[in-house]
Amino acid sequence: MHYNMAVVGGIFGGFAVCNLGEIFGNAQTLNLIGLVYNLVYCDFNTLILRIIAALLYMLGFAAAVVIPKKLRVHSDMISIVIDIFAFITLAFMPEGSNFLISLYPIFFATAFQWTAFEYIDGYSSSTIFSSNNYRQFATSLIEYIIDRDKSRITKIRVFGLTLLYFHIGVALACIASLFFGRLSAFIGIIALAPSIYILIKKRIIRLRKIKSSNKGT
Repeated sequence: MHYNMAVVGGIFGGFAVCNLGEIFGNAQTLNLIGLVYNLVYCDFNTLILRIIAALLYMLGFAAAVVIPKKLRVHSDMISIVIDIFAFITLAFMPEGSNFLISLYPIFFATAFQWTAFEYIDGYSSSTIFSSNNYRQFATSLIEYIIDRDKSRITKIRVFGLTLLYFHIGVALACIASLFFGRLSAFIGIIALAPSIYILIKKRIIRLRKIKSSNKGT
């Protein structure tokens, strides 16, 4: 499921770069740098849009923490629902919309997804961008080459596969964008199908266990 969501994260990133002014909307680094830039150069209209974007990203983190506790629903399920709505919004966003405003669904959805799918096999690995995954993959690979420590193999596999699947998502978004433009966002919903299947299967198994335990009592 983690690797499937890495594909989805790649689609968000690839879609933004191909359709929204080559801006990577999955992270906040560029937006926060732009925020300071707009402040220094007194571009207050864009500054306000960037502040809203930063707040939406923060809201995504907050929602990922609060909603599962209040509704008692698993964050992975909520993240998938949010991603679906984000892709639909992106697909029907008017062509002339401001790039920053168009990125708002990505800011919120990816922040939530980052929190919901933060770990795999005991490692902290993001499904929405590559920087730390690339560093962890590179350092663990070099350490393995030097020390021949087989304990590094799992780490190499985890971060290597996350990188691979993320960039498969980027490629899918770029190819779909060539043919469908902003409607290519629907490829993200299709890509969510394996995760939806896993969630349904987990739910069925859970219900069967409950039924069997009830019969036992």
